[in-house]
Amino acid sequence: MSLRTRPQNRRLERHEVLEVSLPTKPPQPWRRWLAALACLALAAGPLLGWLGPRLQRRLHDLIFSNQAFALNTIEIRTDGWISADQVREWAGVKLGDNLLSLDLARIRRDLELVPQVESASVERVLPHLLRLTLTERRPVARVQSLEPQAGGGLTPAAFYLDEAGFVMPPLAGAPPALAARLQTLPLIRGVSRAELRPGRQIKLAGVQAALQLLVEFDRSPMADQVELNSVDVAAGEVLQAVTDQGAEVTFGLKDLSLQLARWRQVQAAGQGMGKAVAALDLSVSNNCPVLWIAASPAPLPKLRPAK
Repeated sequence: MSLRTRPQNRRLERHEVLEVSLPTKPPQPWRRWLAALACLALAAGPLLGWLGPRLQRRLHDLIFSNQAFALNTIEIRTDGWISADQVREWAGVKLGDNLLSLDLARIRRDLELVPQVESASVERVLPHLLRLTLTERRPVARVQSLEPQAGGGLTPAAFYLDEAGFVMPPLAGAPPALAARLQTLPLIRGVSRAELRPGRQIKLAGVQAALQLLVEFDRSPMADQVELNSVDVAAGEVLQAVTDQGAEVTFGLKDLSLQLARWRQVQAAGQGMGKAVAALDLSVSNNCPVLWIAASPAPLPKLRPAK
């Protein structure tokens, strides 16, 4: 007789289950706010679409057409020869314009596009004042060129360079005193017409060296004895300068202050011998090839023109 029992049905067996109650996570407040805003936006969309143009017109009438912000004073500050009327024309503003509607970035950009202007600042002072401040480029040399005419042919034209080599055309409506002063500037020869683009900088090594020479010369003791009439940059590796006394002086492109000091020594030695320099080569570093001529009677001390 078998002792095995019949297998019981396990589906009918009872099992102990541990029941644990878990706390439910409450909804986040920002979710409720987000849902409320979304519903509000959907409901207010058509209303805003209807009120939008009217609000814009009302805002325009209150601010940009308000005579309480009408421009009645344009304060212009310059450090050179440019007249206030010329600056006002370049800026494109006039009395009566709404001060809040002016595009200050556009005004500044237009002013700095003028070749004679190095930098400009535009300031709005409520309720009625617009302040324009300009820093002008100071010409130190002039360049002569030929420009084509409308009816054919060529006509002489003059351009001016500042210390950095930026090209400036003649200033329209310049006072006679300025025109006369510009004609006394040293002439730089050998510059291609293609380089003379108003408002652009000439970066050629020869032109940059010639401008540096003019600046260094004006600060040196030689400026009290002679004047530089012209500097030729066509040679490329040297500068050929001509003085008001007819002397021809050759400079290298580097160490210009040292070369000017050597010129001063040669000039002093010639004065001790009663001779003057006819030609001098300062581009040679180990000596100073010089051609002497008999010195003329001592000239009167030169008076530097006002800048």
